[in-house]
Amino acid sequence: MFQTLVNVYTRKEFIWKRILGKGYTKELEEKYANLVDKKIIEKFHEDVSSRNNFINFKMIFLEKFTEVFQELKLNLSPMEATKIFIEEHGFAELYEDSNEFIEIVGKDYPICLVSDADIEMVRPLLEKFNFDMVFISEQIKSYKKDKEGTIFKKVLEHYKVEPEEVIHIGDTSSDILGANRVGITTCWINRNNYMWKYEVNPMHEIRTLLEVLPLLDIGYEKLINGEEKDFA
Repeated sequence: MFQTLVNVYTRKEFIWKRILGKGYTKELEEKYANLVDKKIIEKFHEDVSSRNNFINFKMIFLEKFTEVFQELKLNLSPMEATKIFIEEHGFAELYEDSNEFIEIVGKDYPICLVSDADIEMVRPLLEKFNFDMVFISEQIKSYKKDKEGTIFKKVLEHYKVEPEEVIHIGDTSSDILGANRVGITTCWINRNNYMWKYEVNPMHEIRTLLEVLPLLDIGYEKLINGEEKDFA
């Protein structure tokens, strides 16, 4: 969902204005947002598979916000910051290609959401998309990157298909390494031109969701003013 279909960074200013209150400045927003990205977001995808017991995003965020605020000696509430962070995810704006992708691909293939995010982070956004099925880590008690590949196996069991019949599109290492572990075709959406730094490479790399269409033998077609037009 996040950074694949919706851009949570559109909420960055709102998040930090709420957390910092009267002490907010643009400079502090950038400083703390960058630190949170490194210590919470990136660290989550690195560490989640090493945990023995499943804990949800809320608890991970609370743990990491506590570490960040202690390190910076900030007299802020980690619990309130966590609450704000989770709430604001639900207001993230859609990428321009998201609805078009869902509309086009959904005519020929079932599209399901597989998300590591907590239910309350995803729920406000679900009505914006016509998903065939939704698989949420908090419900299944398994993250994408876990060693058993439980959440992806649930997808395969539900649709009664072989792994190579599924394409999983995602923006993180958890998406690619987790899906690869069970043999699912992987597609890394790299909207910001990052460098891939892991030994296991994605099978496909794209910059926009519409670049997936040729992989599905759909072709670059869409309805414009009631007419089909070829983008190829």
